[in-house]
Amino acid sequence: MDIEELFSPDKIYLTTAAIAVVALFFVSVLAGVSVRQRSQGLKSRARYRPRKRLMEGPEKLCFQLLVELFGEKFYVIPQVEVSALLNHKVGSQDRQTAKRFIENKTVDFVLCNKRSLCPICAVKLADPADKPVKKASRNPLDVTPQDLKKFFKSAHLPLVYLTKPETLNRSYLIDEFSKEVYETSRIGRARKNSKDDKKTKNKK
Repeated sequence: MDIEELFSPDKIYLTTAAIAVVALFFVSVLAGVSVRQRSQGLKSRARYRPRKRLMEGPEKLCFQLLVELFGEKFYVIPQVEVSALLNHKVGSQDRQTAKRFIENKTVDFVLCNKRSLCPICAVKLADPADKPVKKASRNPLDVTPQDLKKFFKSAHLPLVYLTKPETLNRSYLIDEFSKEVYETSRIGRARKNSKDDKKTKNKK
C-alpha cells in the first residue's frame, strides 16, 4: 500500500469515523460510571424523617367516616392502584390501550371483605385544584373521573366519586354510597336479564 492510497479521502474518512466511534464508546462508558458513582454518593448521603400524618383534611375525615360506617364488616384500605382492582384482559378489546387507561391511577380508598379480601367498593375524592379540560385540548389517553366511573361500572364494581369533599359528612357519604351501589347493581341486573333473554330466544 503506497502513501497516496493510505492518505486517500476514503481511507481518511473511514479512519476518522472509526476513531470517533471508539471515542464515543469510551465517553459513554465514563459517563455511565460517573452517573453510577454520583447516584451511589447521593444514596449514602440521603436522609429522611417520618411524615407527621398519613392523611389530613377531607381525606382523613373520609377515612374516619368510612371506618365508623363500614369498619365492622370491611377493611378500609387507602391509596390503591386501579390496576390492582380492574383486570384489562377482557374479550377481544385492545388490551394494551385498556391497560394504559388505568396505569398509574389510584383511588383514595377501597372497602374489602374481611374474610376474602374481595374488593366491594372504591372511593375517590375530587381534587378541588383540578380544573376541567376542554375536549378539544385533551389528550385522547387522558382519563377523567367520569371515564374512571365507566371503567368501574363495566366491572360491576362501584366507584363512589365524592365531588364535594369539602362538605363531607356522614349523611352525604351515605347518600353517595347508596346511589352508586344501586346504580351499579341495576346495570348488572339489566345486563344479566339481557343475557337471559338472548338465551331464551336461542332456545326457541
